[in-house]
Amino acid sequence: MKTLFLSFLLGSVVSLQSYSQEDFQTPRLTKQPIGTSGCFAYLPPNSTQFDVEYSPDSSVIYTGDFEFGAFHYGVITVKLKDLQLTDSLDKENMLVGYLDYLQTSFEIAESAGYGKGHTLKSSPDALGILDYWIDADDDQWVIKGWIDSNTIGVMMIYGQTDYPNYTVQDMFLNGFRFN
Repeated sequence: MKTLFLSFLLGSVVSLQSYSQEDFQTPRLTKQPIGTSGCFAYLPPNSTQFDVEYSPDSSVIYTGDFEFGAFHYGVITVKLKDLQLTDSLDKENMLVGYLDYLQTSFEIAESAGYGKGHTLKSSPDALGILDYWIDADDDQWVIKGWIDSNTIGVMMIYGQTDYPNYTVQDMFLNGFRFN
């Protein structure tokens, strides 16, 4: 056990040596609108440009990927077309299905497994799911999905190493606000 811990620690130090201090700057997160979705998120500076697409069922999808230092901060918001989920199990199943879809889309090679049961004070009816991924390029991901009756919000941070500031990570992942 001690050898495993030392190997992990040494590997972490070696992987961090390739980054400069500037790569690990802590962004000042501010509440910003997610396009015209009516939703908001706490995002790094200058994170205002969102792409808008439509799913085959005409749901509106807003996506944004913002680089700050050595990390990407991603947001996906899906306004579900003609759907009102009221049952908690239906919400959870919809969110799990969407996160499974994203794992395929982002070529995720490893997953820690879904941590369910997360809540938002600002939206008592919303449900959240947390996971940690590693993609085909060895990027480390932390991802949290949220769902209410008709909107899915996904917040993610990814880069070549684990995100070094848990407080900022937590604020970002829990910073999604439904309309």
